[in-house]
Amino acid sequence: MGDLTAHGYLAPADSRVSVVVLHEAYGLSGPRSNIPETCDRLAAAGFRALAPDLYGGRSATSIDDALALMATLRPGRAREAVRTAAGVLRAANAGPVAVLGFCMGGALAFSAALELDGELSAAVVFYGTPRGAVWRLRVPVLAHFALHDAFVSLDDIHRVEARLARAGKPVTFHYYDAGHGFMNEKLPAHSPGGAALAWDRTLEFLRAIPA
Repeated sequence: MGDLTAHGYLAPADSRVSVVVLHEAYGLSGPRSNIPETCDRLAAAGFRALAPDLYGGRSATSIDDALALMATLRPGRAREAVRTAAGVLRAANAGPVAVLGFCMGGALAFSAALELDGELSAAVVFYGTPRGAVWRLRVPVLAHFALHDAFVSLDDIHRVEARLARAGKPVTFHYYDAGHGFMNEKLPAHSPGGAALAWDRTLEFLRAIPA
């Protein structure tokens, strides 16, 4: 098991690859967050994982509270949190660092892949809309989306996917017969089958990151 601190959750492992894990709108901890468990699962699979607390200890139990918290998050602060977490992981192990995020954290993971060029080696996006200057993308991206998502526009996702394909970027998009939040067993939308498949694909992707 990892350790919950004032700044994040660290799940140590003897690993060549480390992962910064970005929480969804509910926060790092609380009854609707499975981020500590996700970090532990990554560590059990052989990846050191660190989830920074983007809300400074706050968390939400309702969607309205989660959206209100998400509205307080400043993009620059979030980016610096990712940079700091990546630096902590790199200090412990000089190997590559990937970023992985869910919902709000998924969008931030893609943004970090764009903005922190040279500091991250790959990104995994779970149902967070990729935005930004996609032509700047230099690292591989694996993206997972739900076909029945009330919070993410599939039309927007398909447009981004097409733009990335035209630009020849190293990205792979997968779609699941599920709803938003299907990876989180603490939410009603959890889809065991979709979550298992997405997890297997994620581990395969992370294991393929070159040293």
